[in-house]
Amino acid sequence: MNRLKEMREVRGYTLDDVEGLMGIKRGTYSNYENGNTEPKLKTWQKLADFYGVSVPYLQGRYDHLTKKEALRVIHEVMTVCGISKEELKDRL
Repeated sequence: MNRLKEMREVRGYTLDDVEGLMGIKRGTYSNYENGNTEPKLKTWQKLADFYGVSVPYLQGRYDHLTKKEALRVIHEVMTVCGISKEELKDRL
């Protein structure tokens, strides 16, 4: 199972957002998320670059992010949620 839906939702994107930001039609992306169709390798790489993760991670081939990938996801979530570094430090 791929992680396209998970990555899209973690970043707060709708299918319409993905269409506007990546140029992948909403229905096509939905089919990728649901496993109805498989992106070509070039598209997998485009999606992985967009989300800041590796293709194998996005494809669900392994269950962990690299440190760089994890930090990028954390930074994006903090930005979307308006969480500062200081606030994060105070809560940990």
